[in-house]
Amino acid sequence: MLSHCANPQCSKPFLRLREGKLFVVEIGGSKPGEPEFPPLPRTRQSLRRTERYWLCDQCAAVWTLMFDQQQGIRLAPLPRQAASAKCGAG
Repeated sequence: MLSHCANPQCSKPFLRLREGKLFVVEIGGSKPGEPEFPPLPRTRQSLRRTERYWLCDQCAAVWTLMFDQQQGIRLAPLPRQAASAKCGAG
């Protein structure tokens, strides 16, 4: 279960779905050097798992989450145009 903002510099607790931004990421279970999918379709589903991450309102205004095969989930800054457009819309 989610307990805090995904930003390691933020300690805001997760309390409500309507606050912040929720990310759902499907992660494959293959290891480097192995085929991404096993030969049997039933086995494919068992190797994938869904993880959920949450950014609080303040962090979601300037950050997004990205998945990288090598690094996993990481913070990435939002483009300035998208962030400034959100600020001016309210």
